[in-house]
Amino acid sequence: MHRPSAAVLSAPWLFLSLLAAQAPAAPADTALPAGAPAAMRTITRADLLRDATWLASDERGGRLTGSPGQIAAAKYISDRFASLGLEPLGDVSEDGQARGFLQHYGIVRTYVDASTALQLGSLRLEQGFSILGGKAMDEAIEGKLRFVGLGRTRGSQAEVGEDDSLDGTVAVAVIRPPRGNVERQLSVEQKFAMSFRSFGQLGSTAKALEKKGAKAVLFLMIEDPMGLADVLNYLAMSPGKASVAPRFAGADGQMAMMSQMFGGSGGAPTIVLSVPASERVLAELGVGKDAVLQFLAGDAELPAAKADLQAKGQLKIVRDDEATATNVVAVLRGSDPKLAEEALVYSAHMDHVGTRMDGEVFNGADDNASGSAGLLAIAAAYAKSAEKPKRSIVFLSVSGEELGLWGSAFYADNPTWAADKIVADINTDMIGRSGPESGPEQVTVTPSNRHAMFSTLVRDAAGLAEQLGLSFESGDKYYMRSDHYNFAKKGIPVVFFCNGEHEDYHQVSDTADKLDGAKMERIARLAFWTGWNAANADERPSKLGKQDDWR
Repeated sequence: MHRPSAAVLSAPWLFLSLLAAQAPAAPADTALPAGAPAAMRTITRADLLRDATWLASDERGGRLTGSPGQIAAAKYISDRFASLGLEPLGDVSEDGQARGFLQHYGIVRTYVDASTALQLGSLRLEQGFSILGGKAMDEAIEGKLRFVGLGRTRGSQAEVGEDDSLDGTVAVAVIRPPRGNVERQLSVEQKFAMSFRSFGQLGSTAKALEKKGAKAVLFLMIEDPMGLADVLNYLAMSPGKASVAPRFAGADGQMAMMSQMFGGSGGAPTIVLSVPASERVLAELGVGKDAVLQFLAGDAELPAAKADLQAKGQLKIVRDDEATATNVVAVLRGSDPKLAEEALVYSAHMDHVGTRMDGEVFNGADDNASGSAGLLAIAAAYAKSAEKPKRSIVFLSVSGEELGLWGSAFYADNPTWAADKIVADINTDMIGRSGPESGPEQVTVTPSNRHAMFSTLVRDAAGLAEQLGLSFESGDKYYMRSDHYNFAKKGIPVVFFCNGEHEDYHQVSDTADKLDGAKMERIARLAFWTGWNAANADERPSKLGKQDDWR
């Protein structure tokens, strides 16, 4: 699910409490309710977990848009669509004779070249660091390492005095952890709020040290209670983790702009090291971690460090202005000669947020390998059904959701099915867990009955959910945060099925072993049944507006 932009994060209603424990999974009844389509039985937890586990494996590297892992995910999904006999509905070939399953859109991809490394004394670092700025460069780093504590250049506590010079040095400063106790589990929104304040201080410190003559500034993280390393995943580049910006009209580029906003000093390279890498640098400097912690607490003087260590390295950051990312699009043609001209869309995003600078993978098992697995299972159920729906069914797997709903925005503006013939979008994103916002027998849904865009599609889904032993909870705070929104903006009725955020949302701990296959099965079956009925109804889904209840 898309994390809102910095501007949106200022709204207090988005600061979620994620303190409740995950509820135990409830077994799903594999028997079908009366009147359910027989094909629903083919949607099974075993298949769902198999696909979600593949997509969320470490080998996919967090599926950042435009990365090899996201490209592999797109191939996995397109190969599955092809094996089901679905018709390709992506880009037209250059000769105009055929379509493929992939739909490409433009991105700008800025990444750390594989040749980049830091030599700090005898220590060589090829990963474990993030480079602030988001811009291309090919810059040498060379000079003596100088440990400057917190990097203060003014006042009585300055580690670099008024007459002191850093000419020809690489300054090594420590990031001060937040004062007081920090709760162990913070939401992404809370991490961003705290980290923004920290980044402001880093920028000021880096500029001050650069004015003193530093050739580069290295920031060490001794501890990371506020999850700064997680947030750097959005705001900086590291080996294996690119900075990505959209390259098409109508895209939301706020996430890409944020990495420029926190671009370090603007001159000398500014680099933040992970906790493990920071500990190795301290050891190289001959400085004990406990001594640094005592200094930060105000209980000891700045510990002395070796003064004869040489730093050397080459920071090469490459900008690819012609990169592309991919959606995967397929269609099952409807059986009714007239209604087949209309289509219902199922959507889910395949991408996630990549790899942290310490090498830990953001697996994105619930967000959104779970919803992507649901899309594949739903596609298989339609393809294998002896009875075909009257309307056509478009299966849309998008990328770029985490960066600003890019893939669905591009598809909505460049549809491969006539936009005025799209009757509804059913979106699945994060359907594999229970937590603070939904229990094992609950689904978080938007637009709710209290939303102006509540429609017959959602009303009918609520009735089907009851037959599956599920109840609906309002998810209206997510109305603008996943791919259904780009269809809703076009006036198309939508329904979004998810389980809401939980303690592993956008954490490296969102792994496949925590998925609840029974809940995935129930929600995927609900999405299938909802779409099946809408695809076979005489009338299109229509807007109802605010209602007193779901039914």
